[in-house]
Amino acid sequence: MTAKRSDCVHCLMRGRSIFAGLSRDEVCELGMDVQDIHVPTGTSIYHEGGPAQYAYTLRQGGIKLVKSLPNGHAQIVRLLNHGDLLGFEGLRSERHRHSAITLTGTDLCRLELRALDALSQRLPAVREAIFARWQQALQEAEDRIVELGAKKADARLATFLCQWVSAYPQQRAAPFPLTRQDLGEFLGLSTEHVSRIMADLKRHGLLHEHKGQIEIPDPQNLLLYASSDGTRA
Repeated sequence: MTAKRSDCVHCLMRGRSIFAGLSRDEVCELGMDVQDIHVPTGTSIYHEGGPAQYAYTLRQGGIKLVKSLPNGHAQIVRLLNHGDLLGFEGLRSERHRHSAITLTGTDLCRLELRALDALSQRLPAVREAIFARWQQALQEAEDRIVELGAKKADARLATFLCQWVSAYPQQRAAPFPLTRQDLGEFLGLSTEHVSRIMADLKRHGLLHEHKGQIEIPDPQNLLLYASSDGTRA
């Protein structure tokens, strides 16, 4: 893991960070040390049950949040894309409730939680941004619960894929570091089932994969096909 001081004023991710509502002068006077860090593939950024010391903004790459189950297995509770936040629950809890593991070489902004807590008390815009992102994460969790119970496998996978690529509106193809196993664990499907659905969607030209990237030519067409009657997987 390598680290260097972050330039928040000129950061391309500033508009998607908790500092988006601040003026240039306010960003220049944050009064806290924000670091850019690079974390290799398959590295734990923090561990479930470990002390919460930092919060992070994901700038580039992919991360899975994993929670241990009583039977000794692990469950992926979230899959994070660029612009997502992690570790912010440490503002209200002394220990992490899940582990964060990189899916690929990952770039993050790292913020010390104590300094961030003080900053959020001083700047209402930062506090409101954190609260808004918490609300967003809760809504996403609720939506996922509904999808697991109400949507068939094809539609669950298609919905997730469209959400993933929507984070890259300016790119024809989106980085896609997720394995079939990752997708299955997250969506409640077997690896084999995910593989069959992906093969079917590719066979019909609804998505393309190439060298760690995914392209969906027509997201609405993909969702319509996946939610239609009948099972193809």
